[in-house]
Amino acid sequence: MIDANFFDGRSARLHPARLLPSSTGLVVSAPSFERSYPRDAIALSEPFAAAPAMLRFADGASCEVPAGEGREQLLAALGYRKSAVVRWQARWPAALLALVLLAGLLALAWFRGLPWAAEHVAASLPASVDTRLGQAALASLAQQKLIGPSRLPAERIAEVEALLPAVQPAQGRLPLRLLVRESGPLGANALALPDGTIIVTDGLVRLAMGKKEALDDGARAELVAVLGHEAGHVEHRHTVRVMARSSLTAALSATLFGDFSAVAAGLPAVLSQMAYSREMETDANKYAIEVLHRQHLSASHFSDILGKLEQQQDAATAKLPRWMRNTLGYLSTHPDTDDRILLMDAVSAIEKGGDGNYR
Repeated sequence: MIDANFFDGRSARLHPARLLPSSTGLVVSAPSFERSYPRDAIALSEPFAAAPAMLRFADGASCEVPAGEGREQLLAALGYRKSAVVRWQARWPAALLALVLLAGLLALAWFRGLPWAAEHVAASLPASVDTRLGQAALASLAQQKLIGPSRLPAERIAEVEALLPAVQPAQGRLPLRLLVRESGPLGANALALPDGTIIVTDGLVRLAMGKKEALDDGARAELVAVLGHEAGHVEHRHTVRVMARSSLTAALSATLFGDFSAVAAGLPAVLSQMAYSREMETDANKYAIEVLHRQHLSASHFSDILGKLEQQQDAATAKLPRWMRNTLGYLSTHPDTDDRILLMDAVSAIEKGGDGNYR
C-alpha cells in the first residue's frame, strides 16, 4: 500500500488515501470511498527529483504521492521509464549540445528571421500608416516643446525651403514637405517623419552658414546634402521598417523573458533598433550622394557639414571621459560621424578623378 493525497476533482478537499497497484490498474482506498482505475485511465506527469509524483485520472480526479519509497514503488508499478529528454538532461554533453543548438537557433531568428519578417510586415502596411505616424510624431514634438516656430528671418526660411525641390524625386513615394523650426533640445539637427515631413532646425541652418551668416553656394550645397539624407529615410520608409522590427523583437524578447524583467525584455528591442538604424543611415547616405550628383554637386559638401557637426559635438562632450564619448558614439542610432566623413571623403576623391563636373 502506498500513502497518497487524493483530490476528487469536484472540491479542493484533500482526502488521505492509500494506493494499491494491480496488474490491470490502480485501486484508491480512502476512509469514505474506494475507487478502481484501469491503466488507460491513469496519466502520470513527468516526475522531478525529490518532487511528488502526480497522477491524473480520466474522471477529473488527481492524486499526489510524496517523494520517498512510496513514490518509487508507484513508478515501478506503473512501469515508468525516463523519457529521452530526461535522460539527455542527466548527461552534460547532451545538455551542452542542446544549449549550443538553442543559441544557434535564436541567433538565426534574430539576425535573419526578424529582419525578413519585419520587411514583409512593413511592405504590407499602406501609405496611410506613414501619414498617421508622421502627423502623430509632429504633434508630439510640438507638445513636448522639442520644436517651436523658427527665429530666422522670413527671407532666410524661404531660401531654405527653396532647396526642397532639389531633393524631391521625380516619382517619389510621398510628397516632401520642409519645416524650419527652432529647437534648443535638438540643437543643429534635421529629422524626417514618415509622412514626408523634413524638419530642419535653426541651429543647423546657422551651422551651415557659419560666420558669414549668409546662405552662399557652399551653405546651400551642405543643406541639400542633409535634406537628401533625410529624404532617403522617407523614400526607403525607414521609420515604418524600424517600428516593424522593434515590435517583432519586443514580442520575441517578451516570449523569451516573460515577466522576469521588463528591462531585460525591452533592452533587446532597443539594441536591435539601433543596429537596424545604422544600416538605414548607410542607405540614406547613398541617397544623399545621388541627390548631390543630380545637382552636379560634390559629395565633399556632405563631409563638410558632417565635419561641422562633429566639431560641435566634440565641444559639447569635451568634458566627458574618453571612454564615455566612445560609448556614446557606439550606441548612437547614427553611425560614428568620423566614419561617415571618411566615406564622404573617399567618394569625393573618386569624383576628383572623374570628369570634373562636380562643384
